[in-house]
Amino acid sequence: RNLTNNLANVSLPKVPSLPLNLPQMPSFSPPSWMASLYDSTNGSSTSEDLFWKLDALQMFVYDLHWPEPEFSQHLDQRLKLMASDMIEACVKRTRVAFEAKLQKMNKSTDLRVPSSVCTMINVLVDAKKQSTKLCILEGAQEQQYHSKIDDLIEGTFKEMISLLVSKFVFVLEGVLSKLSRYDEGTFFSSILSFTVKAAAKYVDVPQPGMDLADTYITFVRQNQDILRDKVNEEMYIENMFDQWYTSSMKVICVWLTDRLDLQLHLYQLKTLIKIVKKSYRDFRLQGVLEGTLNCKAYETIHTRLTVEEATASVSEGGGLQGITMKDSDEESEDVK
Repeated sequence: RNLTNNLANVSLPKVPSLPLNLPQMPSFSPPSWMASLYDSTNGSSTSEDLFWKLDALQMFVYDLHWPEPEFSQHLDQRLKLMASDMIEACVKRTRVAFEAKLQKMNKSTDLRVPSSVCTMINVLVDAKKQSTKLCILEGAQEQQYHSKIDDLIEGTFKEMISLLVSKFVFVLEGVLSKLSRYDEGTFFSSILSFTVKAAAKYVDVPQPGMDLADTYITFVRQNQDILRDKVNEEMYIENMFDQWYTSSMKVICVWLTDRLDLQLHLYQLKTLIKIVKKSYRDFRLQGVLEGTLNCKAYETIHTRLTVEEATASVSEGGGLQGITMKDSDEESEDVK
C-alpha cells in the first residue's frame, strides 16, 4: 500500500531523449464489418490493405492519448515518417510494374489497355489521397513528409501517362508505316495503281486502306472507353487524352512533312482524312478543349489534306467516294 502511495512522487525519465524502436507492424486485416467504412475503389487489395493498416495504426496510437506531450509528438512524427516511407515504396513498385506490363502489351491496333494497368493508375490516385491524411504533421513540420511523397506521386503520374501515350503513338506509327507502302514512285504503288485501274473496268474493286483506318479508329475508341470506365480520377484522364491527341497529330504532321514533294496516293489520302477527322471528333467528345484540338500540327494537317483532296477530286473523278475534309459533324458514321 505504501509503495502505491509513493508512485506519484517518482520522477519519470525524459522519454523523447531515448531511442525509440517501433515494433514491426502487426499482420492484420480489416474485419468484414469494416469494409463498408473504407473506400475500396482502386482495385488492388494489397495497396488498400496497406493504407488501411497505416490508418488503423495511427488511429490506435492517437486514441491512447499519451499524457507526455513530447513523447506523443515524437511518436506521431515516427508514424508519419513510416507511412511516408511505405507509401513511397508502394508508388515506386507500382511504377516498375506498370512499365513491365506495358512492354508486354500488343503493339498493333489489337492493343487494349488491360484492367491491371488501370488498377496501377488507381493505386497512385489512392496513394495521393491517403498521403494527405497519413503523412501530414501538425505544427511547424506540417509539410515535411507530405510534400516529399506528393512530389513523388505527381512525378510518377507524369511518367506513367507519358509511357502509355507513347505506346498508343507507337500503334499509330505502325499504321503510318503501312501507308508508306503507297508512296508515290514506289514499286508497290505503281503495281497497285495499274492493277486496280485494269480490274475496275470489269468488276467493283474494293478499295484498300479503309480497313486500316477502321481498325485504328476502333482501337482509339475502345481504349478511350476502357480508360474512362476504369480510371478513377478525371483530371488524369483528361491529361492523358490531351497528350494522346497532341502526340498523334504531331506524328501525322511529321509523316506528311516528310512527303511535301510527293502527291499523296488516293488510299493514303482517304485513310488519313478518316483517321484525322474521327480522331478530332472522338477526342472532342472525350472533353479535349478546342485550343488543344486546333493545335498547330492539326492546322497544318488540315491544310495539307484539303489541298490534296481538291487535287484528287479533279484527277480521280470522284474517287474519294464521299470522304472529305469538311466538318466531321456533316459526315455520316456509315461513310467508309
